[in-house]
Amino acid sequence: MFKNISYVTVAFIYINILGYFFHAVVSRSLGPVQYGEFMVLYSFMLTVGNITSLLGAVSIKILVENFVYRYELLRSLRKLVFFIGTMFAMSICLGSLFLKNFLHVTQLYYFFIIALSWFGMFMVTVEKSFLQSTNRFHLFAFSSIFELTLRFFAAVLLLFIGLKVGGVLLASTIALFCTLIFLFYKNKNFFGQKASLNIRNIIKTSLYISPSGFFVYADDIFIRRIFDWHTAGLFASVSIVGKVLVWLTITILGVYFPEFVKLKNSGKLKNVIFQMFGIVVLAEILAQFVIFITGKPLFLLLFGYKFEPAVQFLSYYFWAILPLLFNIVFISIATALEKGFYLIYLHLIFYYSGFILISFNSVYDYFKYIFLINLIFFTIYACFFRKDVYNK
Repeated sequence: MFKNISYVTVAFIYINILGYFFHAVVSRSLGPVQYGEFMVLYSFMLTVGNITSLLGAVSIKILVENFVYRYELLRSLRKLVFFIGTMFAMSICLGSLFLKNFLHVTQLYYFFIIALSWFGMFMVTVEKSFLQSTNRFHLFAFSSIFELTLRFFAAVLLLFIGLKVGGVLLASTIALFCTLIFLFYKNKNFFGQKASLNIRNIIKTSLYISPSGFFVYADDIFIRRIFDWHTAGLFASVSIVGKVLVWLTITILGVYFPEFVKLKNSGKLKNVIFQMFGIVVLAEILAQFVIFITGKPLFLLLFGYKFEPAVQFLSYYFWAILPLLFNIVFISIATALEKGFYLIYLHLIFYYSGFILISFNSVYDYFKYIFLINLIFFTIYACFFRKDVYNK
């Protein structure tokens, strides 16, 4: 497992370095107001698009538990995600006018670009899950590197020719479909028998993991409704830096989740879970250390002096999301064990209700809410899984 973690860690470092160059170029090109709008759209795309991660978890679970039929299952899963991806893409097209007004977005066509991205995300997810399930983490890591590199250069080109927010969104779509072609080439096995899928189990597993994507970018979706547009842009820049811990947690969970599934009835599960929690704690400590030593110059190097007022929020944001990181791990555990279904959705409902109903007087109040609501549910998760995990 150490070798697989090494692959995804190297990819994670490269992707995040390039990702921050991406946001540096985008934020400097767009300025705080347009960058705030871009982040609302980008967060919306990734939040709902991260529903695709549920199919990733489902696919891994199915393939690991029925490994001898992996090729037949791959063909069936491809057919399933094609249908689901089409339905999701159509839904955003139909709701685009409402979303434009609700999220305070300036152009309608942005949502049609997002629709294409959603479809691509669904298709790519199953292909990547097949690589994870067959222990080809070197190709899994490379595919992520390939996608983010293409996104960066496509965004630079489209910004250069003047497409602004729409161009940056389109860059993600182009990168997704190029990556899909690469993954099709590597995974092959298009023709042959298909295995029947247990739709009931797929739906059950999907319902466990589906809230994950909504937790990750929830704090970004509503910023144009809660704050003035300039403050929303400042918050967006801090959020995109702070999300490095979220991305790291999800990336490492890509290695640990198959182990959770394999060891769910074993006494060894406890050790693997505590390893994952330990990684989260170490990542938080390292992040705070980096902020203390070089936080301001690095942040200004990325975003420029227009975003300097946001520097004061950096350390607070990293602390605010710490309980959320633990909860993301708990949701992964819940999916593997198939327990805690209602608790996950209760967490999600309370989390979003606060963003919609509470009047926040400052960014610091926003941080306090994110920290406290997730800390409460972290305590609940820990108590709920005590017998299933700690006493094994």
